[in-house]
Amino acid sequence: MKLFAKISEEMIDNEIRYLVIESDENDTEGFFLFLHHSLELPCEADLWFANIEEAKRQAKYNFAIEFDDWKSFD
Repeated sequence: MKLFAKISEEMIDNEIRYLVIESDENDTEGFFLFLHHSLELPCEADLWFANIEEAKRQAKYNFAIEFDDWKSFD
């Protein structure tokens, strides 16, 4: 599972413009929250969470990304 969200202009910090949540089910069984300047480039930083809800809460706290703002990488 892989989701992304675009950060609104007023919430951009250190040129981080996109967030990606990706499942790490084969290794840690948790979720990574990746911080990106661009989705075409490697991430600038990442955070690990035990579940997707924690990752989404952190994104909301730091970047005002609402739970409904996430889109799938179909």
